[in-house]
Amino acid sequence: MKGAFEFGFIMMFSLPIVVFGINFMQIAMTYNQARQFQNYTVMQIEHQNRLDESVYELIDEGKKYCPTCKIEITPVNQRYDVCVTFPIDITLVNYHAQGVTHLLTQNIK
Repeated sequence: MKGAFEFGFIMMFSLPIVVFGINFMQIAMTYNQARQFQNYTVMQIEHQNRLDESVYELIDEGKKYCPTCKIEITPVNQRYDVCVTFPIDITLVNYHAQGVTHLLTQNIK
């Protein structure tokens, strides 16, 4: 009887921790994909040294890195601010939010 109680007690506290750990790993993977997509976008802008329709087509091809991400590119002086928004979901506690990461390109002339 004591062993069954201890086993139940351990399962009651360890399983939610395991599920939270899996959710946090999923968040870390989504963040990693968002950063990879952001770096790809910045690389395309800097490599082409401009931002026009042909660069937007290359950026759309890079959507494979993060299909759930949304990107917004805004000009700042002679640079571009690349803002990537990605979902953060913890289903165990029904938490849904959006993560945002910003990155500036080098001077584009």
